Amino acid sequence: MQLINYIKILRPFNLLISIICVLLSAFILNQLTENLLPIISVIFLLGGFSNIINDIIDYKIDYANNLNRPIASNVISIKAAFLYSLLLLLIACIITINFNILTKSLIFILLLPLIILYTPFFKKIPLLGNIIVSFILSMVFIITSTYLLGEIHSDIIPPFIFAFFLMLIREIVKDIADLEGDKKFNIQTLPVKFGIHIAISFIYSFTIILFFLSILIYYLYESYDIFYLFNILVFIHCPLFFSIYQLSKNKTSIYCIYLSKVLKLITIFGVIVIYLANN
Repeated sequence: MQLINYIKILRPFNLLISIICVLLSAFILNQLTENLLPIISVIFLLGGFSNIINDIIDYKIDYANNLNRPIASNVISIKAAFLYSLLLLLIACIITINFNILTKSLIFILLLPLIILYTPFFKKIPLLGNIIVSFILSMVFIITSTYLLGEIHSDIIPPFIFAFFLMLIREIVKDIADLEGDKKFNIQTLPVKFGIHIAISFIYSFTIILFFLSILIYYLYESYDIFYLFNILVFIHCPLFFSIYQLSKNKTSIYCIYLSKVLKLITIFGVIVIYLANN
């Protein structure tokens, strides 16, 4: 039972999505080989480290929001979780040392500081925290490109854009769901600082931006044909606009938790559509 909790604290489903994104990146770049194992390991370890640190710092908030997280539920102690996170970080750093200079620089100079500083500092800044965590998650595509090719390849930009905006929308929805708990602990998220209506306005704005960027990608990239355009409209934008419309009528925490899960599925659909467009 304890082993299950140590797996649960990593948020394995989220890590699985990150690993799928690594594989997708390699496929787009025609670099799908066994050489991916080191970068997959680092992405997995850093993701797990980030999730544990977030749970350690936010355990009181998770408890107030009735989230069934291992630390908030007292099934894993803070000390044990902290040692666990350090072990994951140490292994990730050891593996990263062998990467090329660009990938090492992005991980050690950009990604790792953002991961460490996100929960204690950036998360408390309205919208900026959402942007940073979305950037961290979508950087999987960029990191994989630099690891495989030593550069940021242009073909990796579309999936990076989709991941960033879908994660950004989801992060704001999660903040609406956590509104009461965040208010209690004075966490100045976007809905706490400016209200739910403003937060939903930002969600609509980012959804519209993503829509127009999706159309722009169709015109800029030859591989993204009419099949891509049809699928992206049917499986991404239609459910996205419908879900957000429903949110404007039902602003409860329960619906936001449900919508957060729906957005995770939409992100997976986005990954599938991009895979098909490059197949």
